[in-house]
Amino acid sequence: MSFDKIIIHSSAPTFCNIKPGNMFFVKNEAFLTDKFEAWKKSLSKYGIMAFSATISETSTAIIVLNICWVRKILAEVFVQAYLSEKGYHSSSPFDFVDELFIRMKKNEGFPHEVGVILGYPVEDVIEFENHEGHDCKYCGYWKTYSDVENAKICQCRYKTCRNMCDLLFEQGYSLSQIIKKYNQYVEAA
Repeated sequence: MSFDKIIIHSSAPTFCNIKPGNMFFVKNEAFLTDKFEAWKKSLSKYGIMAFSATISETSTAIIVLNICWVRKILAEVFVQAYLSEKGYHSSSPFDFVDELFIRMKKNEGFPHEVGVILGYPVEDVIEFENHEGHDCKYCGYWKTYSDVENAKICQCRYKTCRNMCDLLFEQGYSLSQIIKKYNQYVEAA
């Protein structure tokens, strides 16, 4: 899969404005700095920011965020209390991402709290930790421990969005055309 296709496939729900963030990993040899910088520039026109960090000898983490949406999430009292318990002391999306990357590089266990900026219900993030990833009621983009029906609907939207964006990209559409086509699809539905 080309680097461009990885970005489209892995970030579609965020740039189509149905998910606050996406995180994914690429092999270091597949990470193309010039292409990543071009994507950062393109996405910024839509209020989307992309961050990357080499976290191991073989892997680079990429986080793509709708900054306004993530700011709102990080401003929620319950989220702030949860993240404070985890050692985060800022509600800035930039500080949060910096701290996540530091924790990933230290390799002291995966920072599951990233789920809050990816749009996963905080309750599910907490329950995932409490159950060590086991005993969920539904598994898809995230492991659901609470509202299964809403999770299924939400995750179906993500999958439909991703598949549609992949197809449009394969057909040669640009990022702005893909977003426009997706929005037309949503309005018609």
